[in-house]
Amino acid sequence: MRYCWLFLLLLLGGCHLGPRYEAPDLSAPVEWKTAVSEADLASCENWWEIFGDEELNRLECLVVENNPDLTVALEKVAEARALAGIAKSTLYPQANLNPSYNNVNQLIELYGVPQGLFPGLQTITRVKELTYQLPVAMSYEVDLWGRFRGTYNAASIYAQARDEALKATMLTLTSDLASNYFNALAVDTQLSLIAEVLRLQKKKLKLTTSRFDAGLVSLMELLEVEGHVADLDAEYQETARQRAQFENAMAALIGTPASEFQVASRLLLLDPPAIPAGLPSSMLVRRPDVAQAERMMASLHEFIGVAYSSYLPGISLTSAIGYLSPDLSQFLRWPSRLWQFGVNISETIFNAGRNSSYVKLAYARFRETKAAYESAVLTAFQEVEDALTNVGQQNKQFDSLEESWKAAEKNNWLSQKRYGKGIVSLLDTLDAEEKEIDAKRSYLNVLGNRYQSTVQLIKALGGGWGDLCKTSAEESGGCGEIKNSDEKE
Repeated sequence: MRYCWLFLLLLLGGCHLGPRYEAPDLSAPVEWKTAVSEADLASCENWWEIFGDEELNRLECLVVENNPDLTVALEKVAEARALAGIAKSTLYPQANLNPSYNNVNQLIELYGVPQGLFPGLQTITRVKELTYQLPVAMSYEVDLWGRFRGTYNAASIYAQARDEALKATMLTLTSDLASNYFNALAVDTQLSLIAEVLRLQKKKLKLTTSRFDAGLVSLMELLEVEGHVADLDAEYQETARQRAQFENAMAALIGTPASEFQVASRLLLLDPPAIPAGLPSSMLVRRPDVAQAERMMASLHEFIGVAYSSYLPGISLTSAIGYLSPDLSQFLRWPSRLWQFGVNISETIFNAGRNSSYVKLAYARFRETKAAYESAVLTAFQEVEDALTNVGQQNKQFDSLEESWKAAEKNNWLSQKRYGKGIVSLLDTLDAEEKEIDAKRSYLNVLGNRYQSTVQLIKALGGGWGDLCKTSAEESGGCGEIKNSDEKE
């Protein structure tokens, strides 16, 4: 009969207390407020491969392999998984082997021993105690109310949250690298155009100086041109400084000292990849930071049931088997066998409201993470809409500036023709050429902004589009999977 009771205790172990967890329903709009043009994406293993830039791919792989912040996030995943393993161990019985040998020789005093029964017995005598012991002690606390199961579930779900945090860290670092990379290329483009304008201004200064010497222009006109040259030179130096900072930021992201890192100068002239229209807004559930917030909420929800279990009694089973003998010759033999079995039941009678406070604490922490999840979702929608707006408006701005540049380019061509026929002066021709370069600068500056907005949109969408961005690492030359320190060893 006692085995039936034991079976019932084990059967009831792990029952759930408190409310059941239900994943929140993401109230996503049917479509985005800002539409973008339809386009196809090249297949890719990692999101940055859609730009088709081999140098960017190489640098992104270095970020994945060497960035210390990514290593920190990776080890936090390993730490959370280890804690989940520790919590899981409480679901099973614990067994310990405790062999011992005791040899005690001490002086004792006997009280209340009848002298008539033991004549000549000394009340103060020396006693020697010798024991050989080889017990296997086992203990098991029955998880009758799901306290240990809830703690393990919370730890396991928290490990999932840390895994999403790792993905979020990787997305942030890789998008930061891409942002700095394209900023550097955009600055390279601006530097080349500023150098071209500076060349024209120096040519104009030389011509104005000759005309001033000939008394054809005033000193004020000469000083105006000189000031323009100085301003352009200062702008060039400032732009070069910004370029160096973007390069240094990339060095830090790939885990390399800034003094040992360089990115070759290259112009940014091609359009960025277009993001396809019709991407479902519900895909934001896949965003690492949103998924992390949901997992944190689910983890802390498990502690509500754990808190409720503190109201109920705990049952512990203990047992031991082995050998115990005062004589070495009898040790490890059947007559020296040892066994023990016990049941302990504990129930709190009074603890000044501690249990109810645990329940209130669990609910408060859950509501806190729920609000954090809702905030993460709202932030995700805002970031996507902002990025979509930037992409859409900058595309329109880019088209308008392209028309402006083409008009300035045509005007410069006409000016060159008129100069060849002696209709306009060389200064007029230089002015027309400078206006063309200025228009091109504005045009290509927006191109750099389009790259930044595209990167931010990719980041806002969680770094990918499911089957729209997937291929094998062998085909794409991807970076592969990152591993924790244990796997590396």
